[in-house]
Amino acid sequence: MLNILPKPKSIVYGYGTVGDEYVVTLDKELPEEGYRLILNEKGIEIQYSSDKGKFYAAATLDQIAAQCETLPCVTVEDAPKYPYRGFMIDCARHFFTVEELKKQINVMAELKLNKFHWHLTDDQGWRIEIKKYPLLTEIGSVRLSTRGDGREVKGFYTAEDIKDVVEFCAERFIEVIPEIDMPGHFTSAIASYPELSCHGRQLKVSERFGIHRDIACAGKDETVNFCKDVLGEVASLFPSEYVHLGGDEAPKLNWYECEHCRKRLEEHSLADEKELQGWFTNEMIAHLASLGKKAVVWNDGASVNLDKNAAVQYWKQSSALDKELVKEAKKGREVILSPFFYFYFDYPHGMTPLKKTFDYKIPSEIENNVKGLEGTLWTEYVSDVRKLELMAYPRLFALADKAWSGEGDYTDFLVRLDVFAEFITDKFPVAVTVKPNPSFLKGKKDVLMFFLNILDRNTLRVARELRKDKRIASKRKRKR
Repeated sequence: MLNILPKPKSIVYGYGTVGDEYVVTLDKELPEEGYRLILNEKGIEIQYSSDKGKFYAAATLDQIAAQCETLPCVTVEDAPKYPYRGFMIDCARHFFTVEELKKQINVMAELKLNKFHWHLTDDQGWRIEIKKYPLLTEIGSVRLSTRGDGREVKGFYTAEDIKDVVEFCAERFIEVIPEIDMPGHFTSAIASYPELSCHGRQLKVSERFGIHRDIACAGKDETVNFCKDVLGEVASLFPSEYVHLGGDEAPKLNWYECEHCRKRLEEHSLADEKELQGWFTNEMIAHLASLGKKAVVWNDGASVNLDKNAAVQYWKQSSALDKELVKEAKKGREVILSPFFYFYFDYPHGMTPLKKTFDYKIPSEIENNVKGLEGTLWTEYVSDVRKLELMAYPRLFALADKAWSGEGDYTDFLVRLDVFAEFITDKFPVAVTVKPNPSFLKGKKDVLMFFLNILDRNTLRVARELRKDKRIASKRKRKR
């Protein structure tokens, strides 16, 4: 019995010995990413309708060959459930080299994942070269310390680095989706160009994690123009259909007190600062559209007035957000799912064990409107590539199986996982967590240590500021 991951749509076994002939046949009736792999007494035949399908057929054949001394007679017919099957790596909090990223991209290709979401900017680092604004990498790419440890973290990707990664991915039919987070998670940009904030004060690249009060000033034309300039260079570097604008975790405390933001509210008859964020985001969406790109935003950055053409990536969960998700999906909004309780791979295995990731069920009301699934790995507490791999694998394997195959049996998945883990560690030596479903006590200990690590002297201050932000927003909503 063959054990293939992600699981093919159908496998039919035959009899006899596989012949020596090798044939590749174009079949336009097959789905774009689908294929038919036939091993019989004549030989090997791959039927496909696009080069993507041919590539995925070869990946399946590679797994089959690794399991068998002699090839079995078998017919595999396959196509993915979702067109969007992604993995996000945060390179802003900690920097990973191009070679380290290529190793993960190779694993993605074997898993038939097709979107590499590259988180390139955040409060703790700006990692992409922008020719028009050299201080972004001269200043913004260097963090002098992390929570007082005295160790410098630096690095950025040049235009040549990005071209290298994009081409490497293209050879594996993976689209690279860059993320330039705005208006929140913007401290590294403000540290480079202080005038981008409401107050204009000099900041340093943030040495702590969490949510930050200092965000891009939506009231200043120079900030809006800066963001459009950056997106213009980004669009020229990445041939992707999508550019991610972030939009998450953007407290409005500075906007409430900013004369520029108040003026912008009046000019555009905006009811409040939430609508101001929507205006700002829509400006960026329209600019990307003029460059031939579609925008993606995180769901807490999706204002009530968000442009209908933007895709929304859902990471937060609550009853209210679930209702919003259903509403947006039914309106035709493109939806990408990354629920943090299931698909955040920086969370300890005790909080999000492998079975939990595998067992995630898409709400039935929106299943037909979901574009795809994405696993995310934020790197606040992931400082090297070995830790990244131990956190991502094998949970990413489960996500890939679900994104390609849909619902499945966990016991069957575990059998296939054992075979695939051996195959992938032989082919691309990566670190895979051996016991992704830890014992009860170890799991609880891991979760406790995770939360203790998060806590520092800034935690309570940030919590107070967020409560204040929420109170002010609530008062303004009542006035409306």
